[in-house]
Amino acid sequence: YAKRDLDRAVADFSAAIDLDPAYASAYNNRGNAYDDAGDHDRAIADYGTAIRLDHKNPEAYFNRGVAYAAKADLDRAIADLNEAIQLDPTFAFAYLRRGLARRAQGNSAGADADIAKAKQLNPRLGN
Repeated sequence: YAKRDLDRAVADFSAAIDLDPAYASAYNNRGNAYDDAGDHDRAIADYGTAIRLDHKNPEAYFNRGVAYAAKADLDRAIADLNEAIQLDPTFAFAYLRRGLARRAQGNSAGADADIAKAKQLNPRLGN
């Protein structure tokens, strides 16, 4: 995955899942590979499985929220980003992505507050 060989990454994560069907991180990571390849539906399915296996993983909620946003399903995106933030209130990128989704919905005040919070948590986001 780090080498951006998404087909091989999917194959490797699938092999890990075959060995351990309860390996939540493998579903999350395979979802990332699918999402990067533009297959948002498969990504969302894998993130959903990761969440069912480990419902306290803010990364899986964040990733699914990003995938929903890519499909312009902003209500679901925001719901998942809300969950990621609830699980990890210091998750700067979740605030940033929720702010972008809120802006796309026309909620400027909510967007501005989220983006400000993201920058407060991670000052490098201000650059």
